[in-house]
Amino acid sequence: MFNVHKKTKYDGFLTVLKSSENIHSFNFAELEFNGIDFSQKKMVGCSFSHAKFKNCNFKNVTLRMCFFDFCEIECCDFKNSNIQFSVFAGSVIRDTSFKNSELLQNNFNGIRTDKVCFNDSDLYNSCFMFSHLNYTDFQNCNVKKTVFLYSEQNEVSFKFSNTREATFIEGKIKE
Repeated sequence: MFNVHKKTKYDGFLTVLKSSENIHSFNFAELEFNGIDFSQKKMVGCSFSHAKFKNCNFKNVTLRMCFFDFCEIECCDFKNSNIQFSVFAGSVIRDTSFKNSELLQNNFNGIRTDKVCFNDSDLYNSCFMFSHLNYTDFQNCNVKKTVFLYSEQNEVSFKFSNTREATFIEGKIKE
């Protein structure tokens, strides 16, 4: 596990991760990250499949074609990020903010959220099929061409978002 407060056998790798501004085609699959600062990084084609993130800072990160599928993401901050063509499918995301981010053409299929904020973000052409959204806000978002198919929603807000330009089909909405 990568932990900023503890020495591990991964210290050399962690030093490279911290000092590199651009990270391309790295495989971080199944690793655990606790308190790591990814802010301002640009990552392209990286895999974080089945990784665990807790208290990580992703503010102002740029991600292209990165894989966060089947991850556990808890108490992380993705504010002001630019994330495109990436996959979060099957992930559990809790107490996390994507506020004011560019989230274009991403795959959020099958995610489970609890207390997640997407407010003021552009989610153009992203997919949330078979997702379970709990206490999740999409206020003042661009959801044009965004697809919400068979998604369960509990206490989800789309206030001031352009929902007429999104697709909603047969999801369960609890109020």
